[in-house]
Amino acid sequence: MMNTTQRKSYLLNQYINNACTPEEFDELMLAIKASPNNDDFDEALKSNWEKSEHSSIENNLKWADIAARIKEKTPKRYHTQVWLKYAACFALTLLICTISFYKKTATGIQYLTAQSLPAKTKVIILADGTHVTLNANSSLRYPEKFSTGQRIVYLKGEAYFDVVHDSKKPFIIYSGALRTQVLGTTFTVSAYNEQKPQKVTVLTGKVGVVDESSKAHALLTPGLCVTTDQKNQSLIVSRMADPTDAIAWMDDKMIFEDATLADVAVALSNKYAVKVEINNQRIASRHITAIFQNQTLPDILNGITRLTHAKYRVDKNVYTLF
Repeated sequence: MMNTTQRKSYLLNQYINNACTPEEFDELMLAIKASPNNDDFDEALKSNWEKSEHSSIENNLKWADIAARIKEKTPKRYHTQVWLKYAACFALTLLICTISFYKKTATGIQYLTAQSLPAKTKVIILADGTHVTLNANSSLRYPEKFSTGQRIVYLKGEAYFDVVHDSKKPFIIYSGALRTQVLGTTFTVSAYNEQKPQKVTVLTGKVGVVDESSKAHALLTPGLCVTTDQKNQSLIVSRMADPTDAIAWMDDKMIFEDATLADVAVALSNKYAVKVEINNQRIASRHITAIFQNQTLPDILNGITRLTHAKYRVDKNVYTLF
């Protein structure tokens, strides 16, 4: 588990690298306001500052000099201390972000975002020829043209990747806390919600997966999948009986094999961009095995309630099983 200082450092790194979710940004702002001083953020600021020293931008300032200037004088009044704390944190963050932005702009990288609609898939062809199929209610942020060295994209939701092989340019997907790296292969990544388990399944080739928060890592070969275990801060590797089940959604199929209704509700919520909830724990723990194809959400819920002897009601975009 990350301690408080490590968490603050992680949040600031996310913000500086433009990978901060709205929830993480709110958490970062609350952390800054609650901090009695800015020492907890020093490690992240120092690390990013030192990275910027290797850029082509002229930079004669050293972190030690900056840190010394910030802490040179101790303010006597509380309000002045708070103001200086915020000014120091944000001035350094702004400076680092400015350098990062300048480097991106100088290389001419323009990012695009593709979004799939609820209950619909979407195919994107990247500049290198890589095909990405987004599952319903997912988004991909990717560069119009890849820079030298590596190919980086950002996924929210679920997608199937058919990556063009390039031994000189690893392909990297950031999805929630997971970083997935390949040279060229086919696999799926599922990361709809950072608070829920995230999953990578390999169909062909070899894939390396790292959990950025716990630093757990796994190497996957065909037929293997890895799932995050947030409680134990680890990755769980398992073998699928049929790896193609991981891409059944590309044919508008939903396959549930001995799945709990709680897991089914999450899958339906993600696919149809609604809230499917269960107000009874006994019902939530029931298991079903079923395949649904080319069916609407009401059709699927009618089938599920018949299998489990339950009912459901609808209130706006909230479907409740009871």
